[in-house]
Amino acid sequence: MSKVLMIYGAYGYTGELVVREAVRQGIRPIIAGRDGKKLKPLADTFGLEMRAFEVAKAKANLKDVDVVLNCAGPFSTTAVAFVEACIDARVHYVDITGEIPVFQFCHAQDARAAEAGIVLCPGAGFDIVPTDSLAAALKARLPDASRIDLAFSFGTKPSIGTVKTILESAASGGLVRRNHRLVSVPNGWRIRRIPFPAGARWGVSIPWGDVYTAGVSTGVPDGLVYCALPLTLGLTMRLTNFMRGLFAVPSVSRTLDLLAQQCFAGGPDADARGAQRTEFWAQATNVHGRTVTMTLSAPNVYAMTADTALAIANRCLTDPGPAGYRTPSMLMGSAFFLERPGFDVSYPGQSSACWQAS
Repeated sequence: MSKVLMIYGAYGYTGELVVREAVRQGIRPIIAGRDGKKLKPLADTFGLEMRAFEVAKAKANLKDVDVVLNCAGPFSTTAVAFVEACIDARVHYVDITGEIPVFQFCHAQDARAAEAGIVLCPGAGFDIVPTDSLAAALKARLPDASRIDLAFSFGTKPSIGTVKTILESAASGGLVRRNHRLVSVPNGWRIRRIPFPAGARWGVSIPWGDVYTAGVSTGVPDGLVYCALPLTLGLTMRLTNFMRGLFAVPSVSRTLDLLAQQCFAGGPDADARGAQRTEFWAQATNVHGRTVTMTLSAPNVYAMTADTALAIANRCLTDPGPAGYRTPSMLMGSAFFLERPGFDVSYPGQSSACWQAS
């Protein structure tokens, strides 16, 4: 009997792209989400089975499912219930989060997942897959690396889910990895010129999920993550650190969520997704100052996510390997990004300007 994939959050912008790509590849997933009315047009279009349920009732809906691919963010509100249900039902769990608390929670369930015989692989899309693969590849090239820094440039308008993650992160300040631990730092703690493949851009340090996952994948003690942002925005983040507590006030948070929905509704169309490129930079350094740098040019973030998330879900369906918590590179290997269509890797020089806040 064929194994069954469920895609939850199927009617969201990214979720629908994942469903369409799955059907293009000949996969017949069960599509799911909270709202049956929003699921039905997609189910009718492709003749797919649909299930409408709240995440709190996930276990009752996983009886004949082998892998769940969760595309419903924010994942801080969906991942825990799904992971618990998947462990109880012995169903592999994959999602496309970039949220550090979700990674930490899944990592903490490693022993339980191993006992249940399932894989937990959060972060199966942008931007964890490329940066995690780059970090693992750099560790292989520089085995004694003591730090790995990562950077990405969206190359497109971010989704509502991504914007909400950024806003949540702004409330708690920055995070870096230091001596294997996550350490709080101010927003915009470091600003530097990053030599991306298409040219140098300003990068601002942010508390993105890669700062955690890269440490798990490689065991390298130190590192941080930069996002390509205008210099003025990075300096503003730094200068307004004293205001960051406002982001956690419920009324302010709700207002910002509404603004995000108004300003970032939808996403790029098919032509834009085909034309846009996402860029990555990664650098490993050892205690002697030796550095190894890699850059990556990749497809649009949404097209990339649909491709990599399905590839990871398919691995869980066919050959998941050892059970437990796995980052993308731990599950798929450090060369995973080399196997994906439209990914171009290079090894540039290492010169760049760097600013650090006190």
